[in-house]
Amino acid sequence: FPKVETSSCRIEGRRVTLAGMIKGAGMIRPNLATMLSFLVTDANIESALLQQMLREVSEGSYQRVTVDGETSTNDTVLLLANGKAPHRRLSRMDRDARIFQEMLSELCEHLAKSLVKDGEGATKFIEIVVEGARDGEDAKRAAYAVAHSPLVKTAFFGEDANWGRILCALGHSGARIDPERIDVSFDRMAIVRNGMGVGGRREAAASRVLKKKSFTVTIDLHQGKGRFSLFTTDLSLDYVKINASYRS
Repeated sequence: FPKVETSSCRIEGRRVTLAGMIKGAGMIRPNLATMLSFLVTDANIESALLQQMLREVSEGSYQRVTVDGETSTNDTVLLLANGKAPHRRLSRMDRDARIFQEMLSELCEHLAKSLVKDGEGATKFIEIVVEGARDGEDAKRAAYAVAHSPLVKTAFFGEDANWGRILCALGHSGARIDPERIDVSFDRMAIVRNGMGVGGRREAAASRVLKKKSFTVTIDLHQGKGRFSLFTTDLSLDYVKINASYRS
């Protein structure tokens, strides 16, 4: 489906416009892979500042998506500014620059989410949130281990609240964990407390959460204050059919 976003803000009382589009369906993970994204604006901003903004915004949007954990040799993100907006030229990170960067961040996050929702064979849009990690890097390791696990992704496709597969992925993530302190929730439905399943009724309720097209998996490691979140998909029969039918 078309993945296009537009937005606007005001700098010195003058309207500034931003538009973007994105392409990508498979071989999507950080480092962007087959993703192509093109952004255009009439903001009057120095190129060095614009580049700084794009790098920071990409870390919080495009670099937090994964469809299948694969990468390729092709990726591009372009941000073009014609400087036609009638405000003073922005050259440093001041209040007006932050207004523009916030708009850019929101638009890129929307595009990144659209990219995941249109992933090859995807039937679910899933946010993985890891909190309570030793640090941010540990949180990232844990989140990607869960998001890249074929067993976890196929369980999501089958709408099976198989929390054991999530704990298994955490175990080989490289993050510091204590299995007896891990909590897991689907949306706000707790399914694991202190490393143990909460029981049959809760698991049945959690399975109903997985029937939704979009849901959040929250994992608390209880090791510190590190936090990281990403957006991913399930792994469906259609994904296998698509990627078995041609040579890439």
